[in-house]
Amino acid sequence: MPLNITDHDITSRLPRAPEKRSISELHSRLTAAGHQITIRSLQRRLISLTRTHPIVSDVRSKPYGWSISADAKNAFGELSVQEAVALKLSERYLRDAMPDDLIGDLSGYFARANSKLKHESLYSAWLEKVRVVPANQPLHKPEVARNILTAAYDGVLKGQMLNVSYRGAGVAKAKNYDIHPLAIIVRGNVSYLVAQFPWANEVSLMALHRFISVKATAEKGPATDFNIDDFIADGRVGFLPTAIQMLRVRFYDHAGAHLLDTPISMRQRLSNVNEGTHTLAVRLPITEQLKWWLFGFGERVEVLAPAALRAEFCARLNTASKRYKAVVKK
Repeated sequence: MPLNITDHDITSRLPRAPEKRSISELHSRLTAAGHQITIRSLQRRLISLTRTHPIVSDVRSKPYGWSISADAKNAFGELSVQEAVALKLSERYLRDAMPDDLIGDLSGYFARANSKLKHESLYSAWLEKVRVVPANQPLHKPEVARNILTAAYDGVLKGQMLNVSYRGAGVAKAKNYDIHPLAIIVRGNVSYLVAQFPWANEVSLMALHRFISVKATAEKGPATDFNIDDFIADGRVGFLPTAIQMLRVRFYDHAGAHLLDTPISMRQRLSNVNEGTHTLAVRLPITEQLKWWLFGFGERVEVLAPAALRAEFCARLNTASKRYKAVVKK
């Protein structure tokens, strides 16, 4: 028995501009779904719908086609291929950066993206040919209880003070605090809550997996001039930052050549001493993250300045050398 055709039956089968669907293709999709209508009747119906819906006809080039206007609300029509791919990549790589309720609101769009890409084999294949991988040694992601994640993200979203129980790294017992949540930073596999304690001027970085409990309060956080981009640029995500200093480093055996393609700073100076040897001069915060990066080059790097950092590297490498020598003797 033929099915009555509703406005939604038609609009839901139209792609978003700049994609378009010919009248014959749209007719085929409707009849395949059990609807009975002539092409002429469908054409009249579409013309009528343009008066009440954001539907446009493209007659600039053959085959002529119909679509949902590019600036229409997303509730209308099919997703475009570009929108479907963007949604799938967001679902894959950005879930940790979005609050739970937003993920829930997007679930319908993710489903629509899946449906769209079932008919787009080229772009479905593309999604299986693209991966984002970490630049460093992959580590397993720490577990964060869903209720803690939800409460923390909600606190940042609404600017509400949070009452939390938190156990810092290397600390046996958790402590209770009232904190003002400011931002979320996802660094590799670890998510952090950027927060301020009411009694402190400094902003702290708190790993979400170290929270024992997070509860919202009715109190709004105080006004603040906190800027997340300034916070990151100051090296605060690199852990235990110091003042910006002039770093001078010598790389051996071509270890510094990658800085020609991927600079550590757009203001770096990288000079070629001789074949395979480069000297780097750049002003940076001397963070733990920077030290980890430098230590990763092993014997192929030498810290020249600042003097305190050179002395620290010398002491730590001497300690490592003694440990290796002790193992050899055993």
